[in-house]
Amino acid sequence: MTRFRLFATALLAFAIAVPIAASGPVFWTVATSADLLKGTSDGVFISLSGTVTAGPPLTNRLTSTPAQIWSLAQSSDGTLWAGTGGDGHVLRLRNGQPEESVFDATEANVFAVTTSGSRVYAATSPDGKVYVIENNTPARVFFDPQEKYIWALAVDRDGRLWVGAGNPAVIYRVTQDGTSSVVYHPPAAHVVTLAMDNDGRMLAGTESPGRLYRFDASDKPFVVLDTGLAELRAVSSDASGVLFAAAVAKGEESAAAGETTSVAVTLAAAPTSGTPPASGPTRRGVLYRIAADGTWEEIWNTPDVIYDVAAQSDGSVLVASGPDGRLYKVDKNLDVALLTGVDAKQITRFASSPRGGALTAFATAGPGRVIAVGTGEQSPARYTSNVRDTHSVATWGLIRWDGSGPITLSTRSGNTERPDDSWSAWSAPYTHHEGEAIASPPARYVQWRAVLTKPASGPSAVLTGVTLAYLPRNSRPVVASVTIHPPGVVFQRPYVSDESAIAGLDEATADARRPPGDSGPATPAPGRRMLQKGLQTIAWKADDDDDDHLTYALQYRREGESEWHDLKSGLTDSIFVWDTTTVADGRYVVRVRASDSPSNAAERALVGDRESDPIEVDNTPPAITSEVARQNGGMHLLVHVQDARSPIQKVEYSVNGGAWQLVYPVDGLADSPDERYDIPVANDAAAAQIIIRATDQLLNVVSQPAVDK
Repeated sequence: MTRFRLFATALLAFAIAVPIAASGPVFWTVATSADLLKGTSDGVFISLSGTVTAGPPLTNRLTSTPAQIWSLAQSSDGTLWAGTGGDGHVLRLRNGQPEESVFDATEANVFAVTTSGSRVYAATSPDGKVYVIENNTPARVFFDPQEKYIWALAVDRDGRLWVGAGNPAVIYRVTQDGTSSVVYHPPAAHVVTLAMDNDGRMLAGTESPGRLYRFDASDKPFVVLDTGLAELRAVSSDASGVLFAAAVAKGEESAAAGETTSVAVTLAAAPTSGTPPASGPTRRGVLYRIAADGTWEEIWNTPDVIYDVAAQSDGSVLVASGPDGRLYKVDKNLDVALLTGVDAKQITRFASSPRGGALTAFATAGPGRVIAVGTGEQSPARYTSNVRDTHSVATWGLIRWDGSGPITLSTRSGNTERPDDSWSAWSAPYTHHEGEAIASPPARYVQWRAVLTKPASGPSAVLTGVTLAYLPRNSRPVVASVTIHPPGVVFQRPYVSDESAIAGLDEATADARRPPGDSGPATPAPGRRMLQKGLQTIAWKADDDDDDHLTYALQYRREGESEWHDLKSGLTDSIFVWDTTTVADGRYVVRVRASDSPSNAAERALVGDRESDPIEVDNTPPAITSEVARQNGGMHLLVHVQDARSPIQKVEYSVNGGAWQLVYPVDGLADSPDERYDIPVANDAAAAQIIIRATDQLLNVVSQPAVDK
């Protein structure tokens, strides 16, 4: 049985997936049309109010799979005629028989097909021609205009064939003996649709610009509707004289005043005038209703591209669209419903009964199909949800649903994104709608299926929502990075504004009261940078895929040791200042440990950690020795500065209490723990007035006289 794909519409509510707690069960609820339209179906009807019921039986009439079916018509005996794209065939589909290819055109596409008594007309493109197929005789050229494309055909009440072509736009009329005449040259690029209204007047839709023309008995054109959009794609008349017209906006046009579109969708739809699909600009479809007195209104906007419309006897209109193969119904109260979706990119054309006007079939492209629409209600009708990704191996809870009538559900699970042979088989049917334990094995992905059966008596089955509960595996926190700031660099504590802060409420209690997913006020950005000897600032970044609340603990160990020592625990901020004067000089490594224990029971809590780069701890100042020596005919103060661990940052001297003066090492660069300096002096007395100050890179400072007095 053919499977039909349902797609989400842009104007629907968002899907629901509500976690009760960051570490607790997740409830996946499919209860809106947006949710339901993500699944696939076999014979269900989905209303845009969010209900699933059995739809009409749908049958693929083709055994072959052409790339596109661009045209479709039904003759009075019920035979369907379809024109293909890519290979230019005309197919005949008679009741109870497989399709027959009755004509293989030289041209690639058959964009229009129509019937008149025993005749079938087929228009081909490019280098368009109109062929006639009559009874069982081979197809012959009936009309060969000079235009490259023929997009539309229609037969009037006198049996004359109207032909819409481009580029440029032109409308021909051809009598039954093949005599042709030009009816009108619209100021447009193409004539893309032709149809008769209820009074037998011909209607024509054009592209560039998108206008709808009507022709009276004298062939005088009258613009019924100027959309201001790119293309008037389709038109249909109901028995009361009301017209429904569909236009396509290519994305360049400005939206009409007051118009709203909830989602902008970039469509890979067919280019203008029905040519094969190709990537293009963002488009949208607009549906108009035109009263018998000529007044019109815009009744529906959709991000889909509208390909065809079919007025119905109850005042509603069917809408065929792409790029996701949607078939809509807009009723007389302007309520929109999705009748079905097909596993094709576009629904391209409708075919209706010539007598009753009821929809009997529709055509698709990408791939090409002819779908017959039956009467009554399909039973059983099946709906399969989209695949749910729990992002980890999950434990399943209960499945429950809302609805009425004979409905059963089943589930299956697996660890691949798309269901395949490695998934579990569908479970035995669940029959208790108030809740039943899911029997599928734990896995990352899960899917459910509903089966609606027609009851022997009473109302049909209706499904309105399904909820599936699962407990995902707890994800381990990740410490993404640890930053060691330069020694002595600290930051002023910034002002913190937390609306949830309550005076007198301790931090642990406040954290526990926050709702799931709320980790509390973000750690504020560090304030003004300062220097404080002996302090080491450590900052880190940590993440948790479950949005669990995290606490941090810091440990340290000295180089060469294997044992970790606790430094600080219970931290909630991701920054800590270590007073390194509390440990001996040496090289240390700090480990940051992130725990999700505030959001999980003890048996589920996990810890993630990361070690820092080495940290030098040096709280001992350099040692200074100096002597006065005579060199090269002058007096010099020779200074030797040594540090046990750190390179010498700078050496300065002051003469008799004056300003500090920087002196450079003899080798010109202070880059080691052992440096020598040469300071010229006048004599021993001058050297005795000098004070030497040395600073290492850990900001340890020592000052002493150059010469002992």
